[in-house]
Amino acid sequence: MASAQTESAAASAVAFVGRRSELAQLREEAGRARVLAVAGRPGSGRTELALRLAQEPDVTAERPVHYLSLAAPGPARRLLDLLGLPRPGGVLGADGAEQAAREVLRAHLAARPVVLVLDDVPAENAAAAVQALLPTHPDALTVAVTHGPLTGVADVRPCVLGGLDYTAARELLAGLAGDTRVVVDPVAAQGLAEAVACHVGALRLVGGWLAARPRASVSDALRALRAVPAVPHPAAPPVPEAAQNLVGLTIDGQPVPPMPSYPPPGAPPAPPLPPRGAQRTDDPLRRAFDLVHQDLGAGPRELLRLATLVPGGVLDERGAAALVGCPTAAAGTLLSALAAQQLLREEGGGRYRVPRSLAPVLTALREATDKPAAVELARARWLERQVRLLTSCLVRLAPEQAPPDPEVPPAALRFGTRAEAFAWLDTVLPELLSAVADAEELGGLDGLVARLATALVRVLPVWGEATGRPVQAELYALHGAVQRVAHRSGQPRREAAALVNLGDLHAGAGEHARALERYRGALAPARAAEDHVAVGRILEATAGAYRASGDLVRAVDFYGRALTLRRNRRERADEARLLARLAAVHSAQGRHADALREYRAAVALHRKLGDEAGAVGAILGAARVQEFSGGVEAALRTQREALESARKLGPRLERLVLLRLADTLERAGDQAGARVQREQAAELAGE
Repeated sequence: MASAQTESAAASAVAFVGRRSELAQLREEAGRARVLAVAGRPGSGRTELALRLAQEPDVTAERPVHYLSLAAPGPARRLLDLLGLPRPGGVLGADGAEQAAREVLRAHLAARPVVLVLDDVPAENAAAAVQALLPTHPDALTVAVTHGPLTGVADVRPCVLGGLDYTAARELLAGLAGDTRVVVDPVAAQGLAEAVACHVGALRLVGGWLAARPRASVSDALRALRAVPAVPHPAAPPVPEAAQNLVGLTIDGQPVPPMPSYPPPGAPPAPPLPPRGAQRTDDPLRRAFDLVHQDLGAGPRELLRLATLVPGGVLDERGAAALVGCPTAAAGTLLSALAAQQLLREEGGGRYRVPRSLAPVLTALREATDKPAAVELARARWLERQVRLLTSCLVRLAPEQAPPDPEVPPAALRFGTRAEAFAWLDTVLPELLSAVADAEELGGLDGLVARLATALVRVLPVWGEATGRPVQAELYALHGAVQRVAHRSGQPRREAAALVNLGDLHAGAGEHARALERYRGALAPARAAEDHVAVGRILEATAGAYRASGDLVRAVDFYGRALTLRRNRRERADEARLLARLAAVHSAQGRHADALREYRAAVALHRKLGDEAGAVGAILGAARVQEFSGGVEAALRTQREALESARKLGPRLERLVLLRLADTLERAGDQAGARVQREQAAELAGE
């Protein structure tokens, strides 16, 4: 839920290098196609090309340009935010919220032309992911950044990226390492470009290696790169086992060729072939990465590996410090040094991202290098840091809702102003929501998952109110995560609370049958935890759901159960409130005598507790029952009794009683009397 401006600015800040011929091809196709597919492996410069195309004046033609990454969850809702459109409210569940958002998008994008850049299109179901967001306006243009072709999308023109030409490769190296070293050694520069197959990502890494070593020449870089062992490309298909068994054998004097291998059904399409100068089995990006990685210290290596634990691979100095257990200032220095060597991408605002092309390599290194206990500890430190930051954020945004912190957080974890706290929250919210889902799936840190989800539950309504966006779908996902981890870790009290919260969300959305399922499911864990307060709340919530769904008989039953529990626990204020609710249901059933009895009992209990305002409310309820049963004069007498009590409590309550009295007089046909009461109420309002 980062703001649209942040997401677009971060993406458009990426430098564009080369690709002049591809850009010209796409610019020409833009006037004839509805969808342009920029296909290539991660690290090939496909995003940079798509963004450069979207900046061309003849392509945009005064149409607004919007950038959206499909790597994060909820793309339809995030696109609504980019367009400045309200999200549909009252929809629970991520799938339902996405579907509702797509319907709003479909109507909007059919009426207005836009240029939409869809980055990080998933390899699986790529066509479906693009189709779900595709504008239908005839003048709209979609630029999809994909791994392979978009089979199944109508009117799509592909542009498959290989390596750069040698001129662009030298230009990229010069931009990172400096013009002088490249100009004075053009043969080595060309050899270096050829050694990495002019791969954009590999050239960036080699350029970063040179930038970190001002005294090294391009020839030094070429020799160092050649000394790095070649790594087979991950896309190279393995030889089938059956073919391996027959290799070297002959039939009728002829050697048996190896059996062809075919991708399994449903496998993603094969990536584009490597560019010229590259060996099919050689991975130039991995070789360049190994060159840079082997010269790093232990701290930078550890940070790079552990960065893959964070959703999206996005870090700031506070998160990086938590991962490796160092001061924030030292973490900031590490991040900037890694970004200078092109191992991280700087996104602005002190945030850095692991390039998607390097994420698989770093994940494999982490799994091979770090012990599971160390990885879990790093993940726990990062989650704990986010909980502390969310608490500090809530202190700035809504201090009355912040839980008491037993210790004052250090300066690095505090926010100086409300604006600073909100900007941080608006930026990191998508990653934090993903972190809850990821940590729940991995298991092992259920307590921290619940704490992070609880902190997000507190802060999300504040964010939603500030941005004007509904947050029911996010709250539903968070309460669901808390319920599942509580059930898994044997915490019935927390499980019951989460189920009640889920039921409340269903009830707020008008889904009373689903709400009843949640409430009934919460009773067993609440009773197992001997949480009588929760049991009473669940019984009352169940009664309210039955009442809202029109089942008044069961509503009376559950209100009665809740009332008995409150009486047994001598919770008098709750008993008085439940008496009034039970009376209201009796009145809706037409059982006026029972309703009057409960209202009078509520009045007596409120007065016994010294709650005169509550007593006035119960008296007005009794008067309403008397009027509905035909006793208008009795109702008027009861309302005048309420008026006498209200006058002792202030003009606000007195005005309310006067208006109720005026309504009753008006229904009884006494227009003059009703007018007098309304005039008195108006005078009180003007005081």
